[in-house]
Order: sequence, then C-alpha cells, then structure tokens
Amino acid sequence: MAPLWQLGYGILGAVLVSAPLIWRLGFGQVRHSLSIVGAVSILLANAYFLRSKGIIKFGARQRWIKYHQTMAGFGLTLVTIHSAVRPMAWHSWLPLILATSSLVTGLTISLVRGSHRRPILLAHSLVAPVLLLSIVFHGREKLDHDAFFALIADHNVACVQCHTTPAYQSYTCLTCHIHNNSKVIEPHSIHGVVPYDPTPVEVQTLAQCLDCHQTQINGREYGKRRANWNYNPD
Repeated sequence: MAPLWQLGYGILGAVLVSAPLIWRLGFGQVRHSLSIVGAVSILLANAYFLRSKGIIKFGARQRWIKYHQTMAGFGLTLVTIHSAVRPMAWHSWLPLILATSSLVTGLTISLVRGSHRRPILLAHSLVAPVLLLSIVFHGREKLDHDAFFALIADHNVACVQCHTTPAYQSYTCLTCHIHNNSKVIEPHSIHGVVPYDPTPVEVQTLAQCLDCHQTQINGREYGKRRANWNYNPD
C-alpha cells in the first residue's frame, strides 16, 4: 500500500496546485503551464533511475523510491489534467495515454513479484522518455502559430483570449476589439455579422474577422481583403 500513499500525495499536491489556478485564471490560461510543470516533475522523478544504477550514491534507496513515486504522481496528474480536459487533437491524447500507461505500469511494478516484474519494469522505463518527447512534440505543434497569425506585441495573449471554444480551429477577435458603436454596427449588419455587443455565447458564433479583413504584421499579410479596411496593430 505504500506506493499508493506516495502516489496519492503527488496526486493530491497536483490537485491543490492546479484547482485554485484554474478557478482563478481559467483552464485555458493555465493548461500549458501545468503541462510544463508536469513534464519537469516527471523529469525530476526519473532521477531515481540514476540512483538505481549507482550513478548517484547518496540517499537511501527506499527514500529515493518514495521521492520518485510522489514526484511522478504530481507530474503525471498535471499532464493528465492538461490532456484530458478539452483535448484538441490526436497529439493532445498521446500524452494522456502515455501518462496513464506510466501510472499503471508504475503501480504494477510495486505490486507484482517474480518473473513477471521484469518486462513491466522495462515497459515503465521506456514510457517516461517517450512521454516527455510527446509533450515536447505537442508543445511544438502549439507554438507554430505564425502560419496563422503572429502572436507578438498586444497579440501575445493566452490561447483562450481568442479561442473561446474547445475547438481551437475557430477564433474571435471580439474579446479585445469591441465593436459596439453605430459606425461599425451598420456595415457589419448589412453583411449579417451581428450582434457587435455580444454575450459570451454569441462571441463563439460570430464571423471570423480575417475572413474579410486584412492586416500586416512584420511584413507578412494575414486575412483576406474583402472589406475596405485594414487593421494596423501598431
């Protein structure tokens, strides 16, 4: 039962850290930060590997095992929170599957004895580095944003500022650019783009600004010139 207690401490710690942040700032604001902290925690948890191979000499082995289990529980829980809530694509599911596999194989190692333990230990040892690589890969997918819109200066905001729905393929500019005056409302109403003083639910269904408007950032043009208006972020 000791491994369950250690993992439980890590899981509880992750919940106590993430829950107030999500409640205060919103899930979209903190999800990627939680994933990064989780990845670092998993990396630190795997320092036990160095102790098990005798590379690190100090500290009792049992103390290192407890450290490994607690840190792994903490990190895996944060990765699970990031990936399980509103997964966006297949590379969001991959860290979740690997995190679950790492947790299950880690628990199994602690409960199984004899010849069956060795292949499970091997699988557990392989899952951790693959999990970390999957987090890096998933992060790179998220960071390659310039092809769609450059996130610089005032546009360097959290994902949920523009992506107000679980599907990040859609976006809105209206959380920052409020168009609630008659000069703007009239031409947009003609084209069926209404209302322009939207509720949070209506924001999710409004036309996407770059479908009609064009802007230039760092010499690169974004959007389509269907309306005689350019937005200059400077």
